[in-house]
Amino acid sequence: ACRCKRPRPHRGPLAPWPGQRPCRVPRQAGPSPPQRRSHGEMRATRSAAELIVGSASAPNLHRPPSGGSGGRPSSGGFGGGLGGGFGAKKGFSLNVVKPGGGLRRSDRTRSLVDGGFTKLEFGHALGDIGLQWEDTIVTHVGGQAKQKGVRPGWKIYMVDGCPVSNSEEIWGRFQEAKWQWRNCSVHFVTDIMAIRADASRARVAKMQAETERLARLPFEGSHDTRHLEQLKEEFKFQGYVESPEHRAVSLAQLKHLLGWAASHCHRWRDPKTRSKLHIDVMNLYQINHWLIKPATKEKECAFYELLSKEKQTPAWYVVQWWGEKVSNLLSCLEAHASLRKLSPQSGFWLGAFANRQHAPREDLSVDGLHGTSFYKAMASTGFRILLYLDPKVENMGPATPMNRMWCDIEVAMCLDEASAVVDIGTIQNSKAIIMTRHLTEEEQESEKTAPGSGYKAKENRERAFSIDTIDKALSVAIQKAEVSELVDRANILNCIAGRDASAEVLDEHASYDKVNKRLRAMFALTCWRRIMAPSGSEDDTMKEIQSKLADALRNDVWRESLDLSLAFMVGGVEKMGLLTRCLPPDIKELNLNLTGMNLSDEHIVALASSFPSGLEELQLDLSGNTDISNVGVANFMNNIPPKLRSQSLDLKNTGVSKEFQDKSETIDGIKHAIYEESQKGNLCTSIMLLPIKEAKGRMAYTVEKSKCY
Repeated sequence: ACRCKRPRPHRGPLAPWPGQRPCRVPRQAGPSPPQRRSHGEMRATRSAAELIVGSASAPNLHRPPSGGSGGRPSSGGFGGGLGGGFGAKKGFSLNVVKPGGGLRRSDRTRSLVDGGFTKLEFGHALGDIGLQWEDTIVTHVGGQAKQKGVRPGWKIYMVDGCPVSNSEEIWGRFQEAKWQWRNCSVHFVTDIMAIRADASRARVAKMQAETERLARLPFEGSHDTRHLEQLKEEFKFQGYVESPEHRAVSLAQLKHLLGWAASHCHRWRDPKTRSKLHIDVMNLYQINHWLIKPATKEKECAFYELLSKEKQTPAWYVVQWWGEKVSNLLSCLEAHASLRKLSPQSGFWLGAFANRQHAPREDLSVDGLHGTSFYKAMASTGFRILLYLDPKVENMGPATPMNRMWCDIEVAMCLDEASAVVDIGTIQNSKAIIMTRHLTEEEQESEKTAPGSGYKAKENRERAFSIDTIDKALSVAIQKAEVSELVDRANILNCIAGRDASAEVLDEHASYDKVNKRLRAMFALTCWRRIMAPSGSEDDTMKEIQSKLADALRNDVWRESLDLSLAFMVGGVEKMGLLTRCLPPDIKELNLNLTGMNLSDEHIVALASSFPSGLEELQLDLSGNTDISNVGVANFMNNIPPKLRSQSLDLKNTGVSKEFQDKSETIDGIKHAIYEESQKGNLCTSIMLLPIKEAKGRMAYTVEKSKCY
């Protein structure tokens, strides 16, 4: 009923009877003035008054006119007035919750409001709720909200018992109550100071989040001001080191710069594809673009000069393709340093960090390859080279450096150096594998203690090295290799061919073939035991690669000395056949280790017959072959090349006599031992003259020793 006490049907607020005039009693905006009650007049209880009018905290509330927008909030996407449609038939009520009860309802209400937290209930039957908000802060009140004492600046904390954090959630809760035609309870935070402090913290957090978001955004490029500031702050110029061969980086320095790149590369993008970069997939081209070149531009220095001003001579020269992952390269360097027992201060020479990227390019036509910083650095290491070959991945590899012209020519610089050592490293199944030509120091010590254990350790270390990678190395063709700059192709190939740098590049030249064959032979020597140790009798692929390796060695006709080891390999007959195919025709010096191969007299006689005719010096280790006898040694000596002037045989633990072993160090000594043995009647000499079918009138002369019975 309204104030005129006329009953109304429940048809919404202030709805008149059908056919009757609406109530003309004016509504009062404020609280009703106190009126005197006559003696004996019944006074309504507080609970009844609350059901009809409201609570004691807002005693003068009255029905507002029906209506209201009832629409979606507009402030910040929401935050407008909410119209009628909230509430049940019995209007609204105010419930106050305060921990530690015992106070009267009005006292609890006042205590909660003063304490900064209150709960109000809004109903649809009472008209417009009258709340407008932005985010969770009340911006304007009217209708029920104004009557209940809600003030702008309060914070909406919960709606229907559910915490809310934005205007979208508030609007959704109100709409849910409206659709279900029920009352809606709202918890307000009324402590303005606390609300302002909370809003201030929220603004600070928002600003911090925005700062962090901006910090994650990619740089415009390597020229970005903030990026350059970060580089300058971390890598300060230390001083110039004039000789490039003295700019080797240690593993600690390399880890430092790659660690810094790992923590900052989230804002870097690939200069070509604009894809996001991560240290696990980043290559040296990208490191050069984002780190090396921008950091060294101001001083036009080498990146090493940002790390140290002291000279550092390299222990090893590293040849690698810039497109390979720097994480894989670092793993390979760490494995190599451990294998070769390098000190923490030992340096690796890497052209990306040692050369000055902003200086003019080196002119090969002036001093040739020997005048380059690459050759000088290689010479300072004693021509100790670590060649890193990338593994096979989805779209590239394996052994990409073999198809890069600069990598090929760097390795070719040591072809004329007899003392050159080339180790080859790769990554296989996330593990670094290093392949060496000879035993390491640790393996040599093991071999001295237990013969065969050192070679066994070497085979186990290299067993996982990919055959496909080796096959790519044995097929190198420098004239078909790729370059990043076309001018480099002309300079390198014309330098190899001995032509003017400005001359037209030839597709084929005899000098290209010479470099290719010598490079293949060098790689074959490093891969020798990895390819020769397995048996190729049951594997066609292995048999094919073994044949390819033998051809690579034999085709190096410019080689004059050769050092090979088949010690403790199984399959003596098969391996000896491959060995005889490996010997270059013009070799002058030969050192063979055939220890523990279970060879017999026939094997060593066939070996002597296969020696090149121009051989002058021979060192042959036959120890551990118990089936070799005096007769076999005597026949071996009958088949050695005529120009052989120096020979040393190791016959320990064989079937030959002690006299043969004692005199096997020289040719004259072993011949004297054979003569003495024949004088004792232990050896018979058979001389055979056989006609040669191809040459009429000529006879073949052969001499064979045999045991006399």
